[in-house]
Amino acid sequence: MRTVLLWILGILLGIVLLALVIVLVLLNIRAGIEAVGVTGEVSVEALVDSVARWGRTEREKVIVLAGWFREYMAIDAGKFLTGGPDGDYREVLKERKGICGDFTGLFGELCNRLGIENERVEGYVAEDGRERGETCQRTNHVWNAVRVAGEWWHVDMMWAVGALGRDAAGEWVFRRHWNSEYVLTRGKQFLTTHMPADPAWQLTDRPYAMDAFIEGNLADGERGDYYNYTDSIAAFRRLPRDERQMLFARRANRFNPPNKEG
Repeated sequence: MRTVLLWILGILLGIVLLALVIVLVLLNIRAGIEAVGVTGEVSVEALVDSVARWGRTEREKVIVLAGWFREYMAIDAGKFLTGGPDGDYREVLKERKGICGDFTGLFGELCNRLGIENERVEGYVAEDGRERGETCQRTNHVWNAVRVAGEWWHVDMMWAVGALGRDAAGEWVFRRHWNSEYVLTRGKQFLTTHMPADPAWQLTDRPYAMDAFIEGNLADGERGDYYNYTDSIAAFRRLPRDERQMLFARRANRFNPPNKEG
């Protein structure tokens, strides 16, 4: 009986210690978020140094970065409505606002400097007031993929920090609202709203068909045969930039023939 009790107490003590470690890690991450959230203009170098100091692992660094974006980055309503080229990451950091390409460029540059493998993912998202079949004739969104502890995950910082909505006067404004489901995520829930143009970036060994996304029904939609996406991504990343672009265009058109822009 004493042996059983000691065994149970040992398990309980292990659980308590594990919980304490988790709490300490979370408190450390929160402190890091607050530490990097300096007021006024901040340089890329200073931001990277702060994140590296407070985030010990790749995952923690991504979480601290996400916390900084949550507090200090905003969607540029004017640029979202009129469009425009991606801004230089330094200018985006200075202005602390942008649209998908700006968020992706800044987050990608910060990851590069922190030693976190990442890629820019082009794809499709639904647009309010338009049929998916219409919006999916060309890619209309970009986000990041990061490799953390040997696994690839999606990160969409623009969707994570909030959304645009109309104010009382009918003008489009940014509304800050944290959506953690768009940070370090993958799987059917994310693919319901974000469909990569290259099926390798679905990060699944049985990719969904484009028709399933257009119909908004991944649950019952067609899925392809087994597909080793990790090998496919690794081979893609080894190619020179021009060959990567050609391969992307070929895959994107094969996956979604109405898209001729590749």
